[in-house]
Amino acid sequence: MPEFESASALNDLYPYADRYGTNAVFPPEGRSRDGILRELRETAAEEDTFWQTGKGSGTMYSGDTEHYALLNEAFALFSHMNALQRDMCPSATRFEGEIVAMTLDLMHAGAARPAASPCGSITAGGTESILSAILAYRDQARERGIAVPQIIKPETAHPAFDKAAHLLGLEVIEAPVDSHSTLVDLAFVADHINRDTAVLIGSAGNYPYGTIDPIQQLSQLALERGVGLHVDACLGGFILPWGEELGYDIPPFDFRLPGVTSISLDTHKFGYGLKGTSVLLFRERELRRRLFFLRPHWSGGAYSSPGLAGSRSVGLLAATWASLVSVGREGFRRYAKQIFETSFAMQEVVTCHSELRLMGKPTFCFSFTSDLHRGLDIYHLNDFLRTKGWRFNGQQHPNAIHMCVTRPQTRPGLVEMFGRDLADGVAYAKNPPQDASRSGAIYGGNPNDAPEAEERIREFMIRYLDASEDVPFGS
Repeated sequence: MPEFESASALNDLYPYADRYGTNAVFPPEGRSRDGILRELRETAAEEDTFWQTGKGSGTMYSGDTEHYALLNEAFALFSHMNALQRDMCPSATRFEGEIVAMTLDLMHAGAARPAASPCGSITAGGTESILSAILAYRDQARERGIAVPQIIKPETAHPAFDKAAHLLGLEVIEAPVDSHSTLVDLAFVADHINRDTAVLIGSAGNYPYGTIDPIQQLSQLALERGVGLHVDACLGGFILPWGEELGYDIPPFDFRLPGVTSISLDTHKFGYGLKGTSVLLFRERELRRRLFFLRPHWSGGAYSSPGLAGSRSVGLLAATWASLVSVGREGFRRYAKQIFETSFAMQEVVTCHSELRLMGKPTFCFSFTSDLHRGLDIYHLNDFLRTKGWRFNGQQHPNAIHMCVTRPQTRPGLVEMFGRDLADGVAYAKNPPQDASRSGAIYGGNPNDAPEAEERIREFMIRYLDASEDVPFGS
């Protein structure tokens, strides 16, 4: 593992220190605006060159510079406004209300009316949406006299659920997933629902494999046992519905299912918005109101906020609204068609190699592993693909790599390039120049029952996180 105590290793995480210097103390005098912007333009242009190749998994969901220019202008118009001050900026209510309304429409909230009162909130991202949902379910459970509420989630569900439970004092019951379908074990979930269960979790789709949990069956379980069901659609929420409309095999996962009580969807992913926005939807207003914080007798005046955040820039609301209304249903369907077609073409390239196996039944996001008995380590393959400029995400248990297909991957010729590079990579991985792969050390790839290996990984992660928030040693 890298030793982050050394100055040279830390400087690798701070590549601009030699060129621009380091602000290790407050600058005595202000710099010129032209100089600041010139520096920022240089670094931004350099860092854009990678994702523009289309070889990186996820992260850049639109990749359309004209679209980004629209969002940036919309953001700039309202960047200085605070969403808490609706008297000064009533347009924040318009942006937020219409974003929620459009998302409710996408999630078929009409199917829940008039028996229910679907509603939603805007958060700063998927983690905040998940944490907020778990907060609502925790408080609901505590009102029923449950001291330590439980979450039952698939192993593949996002770590934000574990973070939420850690912060909010819930217990996590982790359900195994089938090794081939990658879907949650329904029998395990059913067996572990008890009086302390606050909410079940299902993903549409999950981050590791892009597969969609059996939400219909989870919905039925939630109804029968009287518990909540949160669908984490942070990744797939703004693309899977368009795939369903296009005729792809996408099972329902939204408010058409009566047991679904909340859904999280990230507008900053396939909603093509700027980073820092997500939508959290509830079937009932009563559940959303558990997020409200009220302090009516504070000496500074009556205080209220709709969620975890206090001040928020209206710029992000304006940019998100601009993204949804500028693309529209037709545009979202058109982009989704290109993404699905590209993903399935790339998956077909993978299945041409008998040494490789797709994980489950993926759609826009796919993962594949290798059969070691055929002499191929997937991490050696990943090492080779990195030399060709590809950035797949590594996984473990089992070792695998995944690609979340976004608009940058739909550029002409990229699938064919992937086919050539993958074929060369398979040949390389069958006879690698060294036994140990480089990416295996990065992504883990250790047995579940190896505590010493997990401790090494935890130490690596802590040092990395420390280093990523510090300035270089000696500055």
